[in-house]
Amino acid sequence: MDRPEPAQPPPAGPPAFLPPEPPSAAGDTTGSAAGSTAGGPDGTAPPPRTRRWLRDRIPVALALLVLVPAATAVPWWLERRALLEQGTMPPSAVVADGPSADLAGSQWQFRGAVTGATGGEDPPPGTELVDAVFIVTPGDARASRLLLNSCEIRAVDDAGRTWDQTSEFSLRQLPEEVGTTTFGCGDADGEAVPADTGQGLVATFLVPEDAVAGLGFEVRVDTSEAARAPRPAAVLFRD
Repeated sequence: MDRPEPAQPPPAGPPAFLPPEPPSAAGDTTGSAAGSTAGGPDGTAPPPRTRRWLRDRIPVALALLVLVPAATAVPWWLERRALLEQGTMPPSAVVADGPSADLAGSQWQFRGAVTGATGGEDPPPGTELVDAVFIVTPGDARASRLLLNSCEIRAVDDAGRTWDQTSEFSLRQLPEEVGTTTFGCGDADGEAVPADTGQGLVATFLVPEDAVAGLGFEVRVDTSEAARAPRPAAVLFRD
């Protein structure tokens, strides 16, 4: 007795994401003349079903073009804000409009820069010693603590080069009332400057001679006492 042959599965159709196949000439009941205008390799317009498939998917493609960049930009914006609040990313300095500016509850006055006051010792060849002179007045006790705990001063030239303070000429004789700027900004004894009291500061830099003409001085201070979110801010003074 002959066994019946197992039923064969129907042939697999095209994947769902592909447009439908245009009707073949054999299955076209409108005649060969109509079939020749239905679209094919001769560059004629695609058949109506293909055009409808493309038209239905255009909104989806446009939505992806809009949403994908936005989805990647929002996390970066949030991350940048977090880095700025934490102090991991340095803040952009605001250029002072004149010699005075308010920063983190204190008023800063830039009194100018002095060059060459080495106390008799020559700087290394090709360099210049520059002293930036400030008077800072904290508005309250909180501003005094922020100055003492987070104040930093650095030199910046027109090309974007930066220099931290130098200690190579720390043995020079300066006026006794000059405050400290090494680890925060304090009074002459390294204590917090009293509120509403002006304190003279001298920040010393050793820079290349070609940087002196376009030199500015950036002051950075935290605006919050929160350990995990100090939110530093900065002001740039130019002579």
